[in-house]
Amino acid sequence: MRAALLHLDDALGPQQSLRERVMSAGGRDLDCHDLGPALRLWSRPAALDQLAARLGEGLPAAEGPRLIFAGSGDFHHVTPLLLRRACEAAGDPPVTVVHFDNHPDWVKFENGMHCGSWVGRAARLPGVARVVTVGVCSPDIDRPRSKGADLDLVIDDRVELYPYHAPHGAPGLQLCGRDWPSIESMGEAAFADFLPSRIPTEAVYVTIDKDVLRPQDASTNWDQGRTSEAFLTTLIGRIADRHRLVGADVVGDWSNAVYGGGLLPALLKRGEALLDQPWTHPDAHAARRLNEAVNLRLFDVFSQAAA
Repeated sequence: MRAALLHLDDALGPQQSLRERVMSAGGRDLDCHDLGPALRLWSRPAALDQLAARLGEGLPAAEGPRLIFAGSGDFHHVTPLLLRRACEAAGDPPVTVVHFDNHPDWVKFENGMHCGSWVGRAARLPGVARVVTVGVCSPDIDRPRSKGADLDLVIDDRVELYPYHAPHGAPGLQLCGRDWPSIESMGEAAFADFLPSRIPTEAVYVTIDKDVLRPQDASTNWDQGRTSEAFLTTLIGRIADRHRLVGADVVGDWSNAVYGGGLLPALLKRGEALLDQPWTHPDAHAARRLNEAVNLRLFDVFSQAAA
């Protein structure tokens, strides 16, 4: 599986070691900075259509499976576009999406997509059998209906969610008649054995938001979870042992936010970020070094898994 850098912000540009590794292995470098501000945090259909056209030109499906690094987790809603490309490249098999994230990203959002709403779009794509979300620690899963969750995804068996720890110290998450154990209650070793059994298809697409990782393992624009890098890479390896990887994407690198899409959308996005994201910013150079190290290890893990 060859890799690609999708530049929507300034997160990946300084990661020269990653770029050298990607390009030396036959990868691609796709500059879409000009679309980034309109896409960041949430975007309307026109901006998504522009990105889809750029992806079709710069990362044609005929080139085969890709591991795509796409910068900040504020852009996680580009995943359905990347997933569609991966399915086409693989010949449109039934596919399961394995989603590592500190947030469920399953809220409802009208007239476009939000980085917290893309799971519903992905889960309803033709050929997608299930989205399996792993590692959530955020309070979004406590009384999710009141927080705008699209729980039809759960009722229709389109989504399963395995939190790292469940709300209020419970052993798992109980929702719409489903009962999903937490990683904490099972133990990491047992969960690593268990996860592949929840994937009903041969083909798997993996999407990672690095905010699933502990703060010592990544630096992001969002609150972070409790998964270690070592545990994440173990889970990827276990999935690859029993399933065929048809593509993957990685977001979650911290970057300085630039919002666009017009004056009003930019103001709304800035206000939303002030409400939802940490106010303190990391040292940019330290964040880049930490995230590049994780990206390089993920590059190696996916390269080995897809070999």
